[in-house]
Amino acid sequence: MKYIISAFAITVFSGCTSIASNSVYPVTRNSSPSEAQFTVTKVSRKIIEKTDIAGSDEELRLMLIDFPPEFSNVPHTHPVVGLCYIIEGVAESQYEGEDLKTLHAGDSYQDSATKKHLLFRNSSETDALKFTCAAKIKKGQEFMQPL
Repeated sequence: MKYIISAFAITVFSGCTSIASNSVYPVTRNSSPSEAQFTVTKVSRKIIEKTDIAGSDEELRLMLIDFPPEFSNVPHTHPVVGLCYIIEGVAESQYEGEDLKTLHAGDSYQDSATKKHLLFRNSSETDALKFTCAAKIKKGQEFMQPL
């Protein structure tokens, strides 16, 4: 019986990740956003819940993102505001015209839709960074858009 329940749980959780994606983005490792040294690293970006907004072409989306150690996004923008929360790890974030911010597990922050997101990285050499973001966004639109 235990094995049947385990198999069922694996099947259910596998199905839940059908809307998940492991995205490959060019990223910098241990470098500033102005440096041109890039490597390719996998990041897990999963839509863990979404619901249509009646009468529109938008949806409310809850995303779960995992960055491996030392992962750094390329400069990018967000088409809409995101409300985000650090679950585990330490992130460094910098928007155009703002100072570098350090965010720890338990911190919340907003991803701006009006500024270039010059830097967002996992500052740890050994630990993963896990965070969630919620946004009202057009169906099918990517939340992170590389510059």
